[in-house]
Parts: sequence; C-alpha cells; structure tokens
Amino acid sequence: MKRKRKLLLLFAVFLFVLWGCGKKQEKENSYKLYYVNQAGTRLAESDYYPQAQTFEEMMDELLGQLQNPPVGSSGLMSVFAEGVAVNGYERGIDALRIDFSGEYYKLSNTQEVLLRAAVVKTFSQVPGVAKVMITVNKEQLKDTAGELVQPMDANSFIDTKEGGINSYQYATLILYFADSDGEKLVKETRSLHYSSNMVQERVVVEQLLAGPEESGHKAVLGSDVRIQNVYIQNGICTINFDESVNNMPSENPPDATVVLYAVVNSICDTCDGISGVKFEINGDSDVLFWNTVDLNQVFMMNRSYIEQSSMQTEETAA
Repeated sequence: MKRKRKLLLLFAVFLFVLWGCGKKQEKENSYKLYYVNQAGTRLAESDYYPQAQTFEEMMDELLGQLQNPPVGSSGLMSVFAEGVAVNGYERGIDALRIDFSGEYYKLSNTQEVLLRAAVVKTFSQVPGVAKVMITVNKEQLKDTAGELVQPMDANSFIDTKEGGINSYQYATLILYFADSDGEKLVKETRSLHYSSNMVQERVVVEQLLAGPEESGHKAVLGSDVRIQNVYIQNGICTINFDESVNNMPSENPPDATVVLYAVVNSICDTCDGISGVKFEINGDSDVLFWNTVDLNQVFMMNRSYIEQSSMQTEETAA
C-alpha cells in the first residue's frame, strides 16, 4: 500500500513538473502582436503563439496576423491601412528589410508611425532580427523632412508604463552620463519615438536610468531607481524619485553633484521651455542626496561639469 502511494506521489510530481515545463515553454514562445483601436489613434498588443518552424514561415505567419486581427478581438483593427501592402522582405546578418508598396507614403502621420512601430516591435522579436529597416518600393524610407529613416529596434519606440500606447512623437535626446572617473559629464545623443502619453522630461530620465550606450561612459543612476512623478510648473521640472535613488553605489560611485547635473543638463538641453530642475525623494526635497548635496533648491543648467571634448562637439554642431 505504501509503495502504491509512493508511486502515485511520484507520478503527481512528474505531472506537475511536466505542466510547469509546458507553461515555461509556452511563455518563451509567446509573441506580442500590435494592432490599432477603432479610432486608429492607439496601439494595442495581443499575445500570440506562432506555429512556424522556419524563418520564412514565421514571417508569413506574423504578417498574416498583423493584417488580420484575431477573431473575436474587441475593437482591434489591423495597422495596415487599405491599399498598403508588403512587397517582400529580405533577411540580412542581423537586420530585416521589409519593403512596402508605394501607398505607404499616402498614410497620415499617425497611421505611418503606428504602422512602423507595430512592424518594428513585432518583428524584432524574431530570433536573429536585431533591427528592422523599412523600404518603400525598394528605396529606404524617408521622414517628413526628407531624411533617411535608419534601421530601428524595439527600443526605438518608448511606451508609457502607466497605460496604453497612443500616437508617437519623435525626438532626439541629449543625454549626459559620467566619464570613467565619475568626475565629468560626457554626452550621448539618442533618437527615438515615444508615446505621446509621456512627457518628454520623463522620457529623458528613463533613458538615463537605462544607462549609457557608449564605452567609457558610466551610468549615473541605478536601473532599480523608480520615478514616482514628473511635473512641470513655470519652466521648472520637478522629478520625484523613490528612496532607492539615495542608495549610493558601493563601488566607484560618480561624484554626487555630477549625478544630479547629468539629469539637470540632460533635461535642460533636450526639453524646450525648461530653465531648471528640482528633485524630490518620496515627495520630500528637504533631503541630502548621498549625504552630500542639499536637494532643497532649483538646479540650473551648468556646463562647467561637461567634459571639454563634449563641449567641442556641441560647438561644432552649432
């Protein structure tokens, strides 16, 4: 009898493990597909589990799904406006080129950027695809200013964490990080689309939290720091962080003042109409940052912290 119970217990454990592995595999195979609401102003995502075995099958399957929202979906419409078709696609070493018909250029600004976002965010999930380039009748896509649109990845489109995705705005952000010694600021520029539900100042801070992309540049804020709120009044941007922002890194931390001016200079250099920045921690500004800098003040743009080479780059660009 005991042996029988033991066998039953082992069998139950086996089924549980098998079920868990199946759930894990299902999660790993899930994709996010993107559609628009009935008003055509907002992207909405839907979970999908592709059946394709080869790259070509995956492309055809995902394209078909994007053009035909799932049966029974409430209020979801295809991002493909009537007349816009995919002529074909070509796979490179780590990039995918998707070629659209000439009707692509007849799309409104909102239709075009939502289609572009949906295509890039969907196909950058395919293994081996790091970036997506869009062409129209085999010529590289141009923006409204006539500039070539470079290959994009999912990080080219920043979505609000508070709710759904609305139409996108495009911006080039000027970001400052610490140099390798943590004593000066070095500049990076980052071009991306972000949800119009987000204020640009918050996008700047979130990109600083994401860290630098160039070697030799040091992050100024930990990726675990959370933004409680960002609001603007009379040209002053107030950023309210959670308490984790005041946890000084244990190894080679940058100068506390450099950290603050990385945020201040990034916002003031990028965002029109902002003349200064205030900091709060859990809604309180009567705090010492890293036990060093009094936050109960307005911080203005200060270029003395910027490394000379970055300053020269700015002057050349001007």
